[in-house]
Amino acid sequence: MKPNNLLLACLFLMGVIDVSAQGQPSKKPVVFSYNISLSDYSFAKNVKDSSFGNVIKQKDWLKPANKSVGLGISYWKGLTNHIDFSGTFTGTLSSFPAGFVKDDSIGGASITAQLDGILHFKLLEDQKLINPFLSAGVGTGYFSKKIAVYAPLGMGLQFHFASGTYMILQAQWRKALIAGINNDYTFYSLGFAQGKTQRQTNKAKSKKETAKIILPQKEIVKIDKDTDGDGIPDSKDNCPAEKGTLNGCPDKDGDGVADKDDKCPDVKGVARYEGCPVPDTDKDGINDEEDKCPREAGLASNNGCPVKDSDGDGVADINDKCPDVKGTVENEGCPLPIAEGGKIIEVTDKSVTYNVEFDFDRSNLLPNAYAVLKNIVSILKADNRLSITVTGHSDSLGTPTANMRISASRAKVVTDYFLSYNINSARIQSAYYGSQRPIDKEQQWRNRRVEITIYKK
Repeated sequence: MKPNNLLLACLFLMGVIDVSAQGQPSKKPVVFSYNISLSDYSFAKNVKDSSFGNVIKQKDWLKPANKSVGLGISYWKGLTNHIDFSGTFTGTLSSFPAGFVKDDSIGGASITAQLDGILHFKLLEDQKLINPFLSAGVGTGYFSKKIAVYAPLGMGLQFHFASGTYMILQAQWRKALIAGINNDYTFYSLGFAQGKTQRQTNKAKSKKETAKIILPQKEIVKIDKDTDGDGIPDSKDNCPAEKGTLNGCPDKDGDGVADKDDKCPDVKGVARYEGCPVPDTDKDGINDEEDKCPREAGLASNNGCPVKDSDGDGVADINDKCPDVKGTVENEGCPLPIAEGGKIIEVTDKSVTYNVEFDFDRSNLLPNAYAVLKNIVSILKADNRLSITVTGHSDSLGTPTANMRISASRAKVVTDYFLSYNINSARIQSAYYGSQRPIDKEQQWRNRRVEITIYKK
């Protein structure tokens, strides 16, 4: 069972426990907790691109430099005996890796603000000393000038002491839902809150029960009119003087938009266009929401765009990964199979060259490199006629000797990766050039790279 499915199953079971315990006491009072947190923006992406075992084995996730510290405040309220709600505001001094924030290719640091609403499903009553729980909710954050929505899913432990103090430990996997951030991330927090002692709670409960007075109630029967006779009482009828079926209003075209709000009442449409059909600006028979070229008439087979094939390989430019070099339909318009996610820097009629980048003065692979290299391995294993050339490069910031050394180390790391997947060494050529072959004289980070060229002998 996948982790997300397992968590949902556990949440369902916790809900069953809560229903069976509705008559029990000890619902959490309103309290505020003050929290310290750690956010890891690389761990989830590394697991996705490689595997959980490989990420744990490299031990990079243990390094303090990979964690971002934050402070927060939470509002807690017991909804039932076994379900709590929390609303949390957290401010984090974040250090983002390259590619985490949308449109950010180099990473950076900024203050991150997050606001979460979460339900916590507790196994035991609130007054128990140790109480495990599962959590699920939704949150939004401001990540380096980008707004994103995510779903916090996790687990935790609540400690409730006789003094009324709560200590709350939480670990969450925060799943990215919409654009703003490209990847999931992990979040850990420790919080403290001060509530009432058990003695104070019992005393307040006893006082409330003593003061309770039960007054006789007089039954009042209210008759709700239905002026237009459409079977919907006037109190719930949006058009009480006009007979209709949609919340009491007429809807002639049956599109779910009442005639009074429908700009095209005689033509069936959709609510987002105020009852009118989805427009077709270029009149090619493909509506604008499905048309990739909404202002230029085209064909349905080409997603609404006109067919153009610059290199004459039978693959339209809009779908051609190598539009200027003749390829094949099977290779998406390229001469050789394409490694998904790879950054193509050069294509010829016999080869394709990719680029993976490195941090300053480092030769360890970055998280986004694993997926590219793994896809190249799949291409090599599928066709034994293919070989590769691996060349290491550096920026020009160091001495020539140091630059040559780091470029050699980078080439070796990539070569070792392919060898670890049993790619025959006879199919791999390796070289390194230090800073002798820059591809960008202004942005030095682009020169810290290894180029992998796939070719057929």
